[in-house]
Amino acid sequence: MTIGQLVRSLPAAAFVLGALARPFTPEDLVQTNRLSGSIAVSPNSASIAYIQAHYSIEEKRQYTQLFVQALTDNHPHRGSSRPVKIIEFSADARPNPPSAHKEEDDEFAGGPKKHLKPSQPVWLSDTSLGFVATDPGTGKSTLYSVRSGKGRWSKPRPVVAMAVPISDLHFSTESGILAFTAEVYNSTDSLVETAKLDYHEKLRADTGQTYDDLWVRHWDTFVSSKVPQIYTLSLKVKDKDHFKPKGEPINVISSANANGRLEASNSFTLSPTGRHLAFVAKYPGHDYAWKTTSHVYLAGVDGSGAEPINPGKGGASSSPAFSGDGTKIAYVQMAATAYEADRNQIKIYDIANNTTTEVAADWDRSPSHVLWSDDDTLLVTYNEWGRNKLAKVDIATGAISPIVSEHSVGSVQQLPGTSKLLIDYSALDSPTDIYTVSIDDGAMSRVSQLNPKLASEVFLSAPEDVTFTGAANSTIHGFLLRPPNFDSQKKYPLAFVIHGGPQSSFTDGWSPRWNLNIFAAAGFVTVALDPQGSTGYGQNFTDAIRNQWGGKPYESLMRSLEQLLEEHPYIDRKRLAALGASYGGYMINWINGHSNVFKALVNHDGMFSTISTYYSTKELYFPETEFEGVPFDEKARENYERWSPERYVKNWKTPTLVVHSEKDYRLVVSEGLSTFTALRRQGVPARLLYFPDENHWVLKPANSLRWHREVLAWITKWTLDDDDSSATPYDSARFRVQGNDE
Repeated sequence: MTIGQLVRSLPAAAFVLGALARPFTPEDLVQTNRLSGSIAVSPNSASIAYIQAHYSIEEKRQYTQLFVQALTDNHPHRGSSRPVKIIEFSADARPNPPSAHKEEDDEFAGGPKKHLKPSQPVWLSDTSLGFVATDPGTGKSTLYSVRSGKGRWSKPRPVVAMAVPISDLHFSTESGILAFTAEVYNSTDSLVETAKLDYHEKLRADTGQTYDDLWVRHWDTFVSSKVPQIYTLSLKVKDKDHFKPKGEPINVISSANANGRLEASNSFTLSPTGRHLAFVAKYPGHDYAWKTTSHVYLAGVDGSGAEPINPGKGGASSSPAFSGDGTKIAYVQMAATAYEADRNQIKIYDIANNTTTEVAADWDRSPSHVLWSDDDTLLVTYNEWGRNKLAKVDIATGAISPIVSEHSVGSVQQLPGTSKLLIDYSALDSPTDIYTVSIDDGAMSRVSQLNPKLASEVFLSAPEDVTFTGAANSTIHGFLLRPPNFDSQKKYPLAFVIHGGPQSSFTDGWSPRWNLNIFAAAGFVTVALDPQGSTGYGQNFTDAIRNQWGGKPYESLMRSLEQLLEEHPYIDRKRLAALGASYGGYMINWINGHSNVFKALVNHDGMFSTISTYYSTKELYFPETEFEGVPFDEKARENYERWSPERYVKNWKTPTLVVHSEKDYRLVVSEGLSTFTALRRQGVPARLLYFPDENHWVLKPANSLRWHREVLAWITKWTLDDDDSSATPYDSARFRVQGNDE
């Protein structure tokens, strides 16, 4: 069985839509079980542990569950590959739950109820599993352990309590070293002292924060005087696989000679012996906001000798990985120092010789993750033509040998002592699950079934690849999804979806946000294209959007739309809707100023003014690269003004739903408010959906449900067939599938 056949046998798209299969709904989407965080593999590769998250609309509760599952017959629960629930936590997911409501919280298998929300599973031995629980009231994290024996798991037992929240756990069974990240104040290395400073901070009478330089905000948080640091702590076995700390946590980063404190990313790894670690950090400086440069550092777990292995110029570094013998470190790094979408180049650093070599230098793809297969071969994940692929890379020749070429590979890790990998894997019509894959021949085996009922009860449309000819005779690739019960003799409305980034792409992978099957299930032929700026088609294609934001990508989208309508006559030209987020939201505003072919538009967190965005965004390297300079430079100012949607507001005529959130610091809420103002002041039908507690993404399940209902209701209202009286009016909280006669 091929990989494609394997995955296509899993989703509901493989079932004939009939009495047992119904259309996919937003309610289905927000209630799917999801992996949360990374998957932990036991040292003997016999078991995995993972966190599963689930939201219940009826109960308005968020569930967090820790599972252990066998991979081989060596597992203590041999003979059973069904996941074993170790602990479950639930909490009221409403922003302001009634004070009288009593939390149910978690339940141990065969044990009493406790108030522990599990996160970050990490194996301490083949039979002992650790996990972190952080007290929401005090902010303190505790590492707990559970032990397997005689066919069952023990009750959680505290291993070590930390004074502050910790994250990104790694543990070496070879050295007994636990490594983790924690945010501490610049003035101290002590976690206890940081907790004391946190307490005194809460006692302040005022709430003012002062800044003397840029990098004021990051993503959805204002930058504080606390900086992420990496700590190590020795754990020793006390008795019967029970672990206890030895000594105090050591700040591994503070030894770096950086003229200031390094800010660690969450990209670090322990060496095979557990005596060293490699981590990524940005060098302190006033140019944080307009430079992407970061370096890979090598340090001893005892806090000695933190030094960069790739000092000097260069762009963002990521994904350090030790070779099997610990003598080399593979990583990827961009060349450009102010461009977050430059091509990642594979590099290998020889620790003993202090030399660096480049691998597959001429390969025109940008790998996002690298790890070692053996001394002569690397493994990489990368995006190509709408797929997130996995391949082997011959270190000597640079030859690329694909292992998984279909759908979307997410995280990848080796199963020690085997020739297999553990991956999470998904498709546009199949939610994420866990698989093993052979490095030798790519044979895959499914491990988990996180959503077994979805495949048997719900129809999900299988994506079809489409290509068109865009600007400058370019090839524009994308996906087309058909509605349930599709009949080519009928006419259907179109949902024309435009991705953000702009340096990203639509991939054949599952997502809880902008899931294309939601629009198809609502009765729309759904098309999602990758114009200039998209990734996975070579670096020149990605770079082609620079100083062309409303140029080549817009031309390619509109040319492709016309070809689409000609080639697929079942799409009703009079019932077109376009939707986009971030850069896609920018393009929605641009379309509104340059075309009237759409009946409805949806702008999520889009850009209104290129100039106002420059002065309010958190990361200046982005607009400075895209528009080739700063807006207070006369020549670059012309670029900003040329591509600003605000210049064409007078042409806006199309009804638009505007969505924006308060904590979006990439494109601030004023961009959405400005868009809504421009529409309504001119009498253009519009609606504003505002979330005070979301960032650039709408993540909370109840908010996501509201988002989907509003978006689908809006595009349905404006694209109704004149003869279709079955659709629900716009103001309804729900929507009805267009053309559904049932």
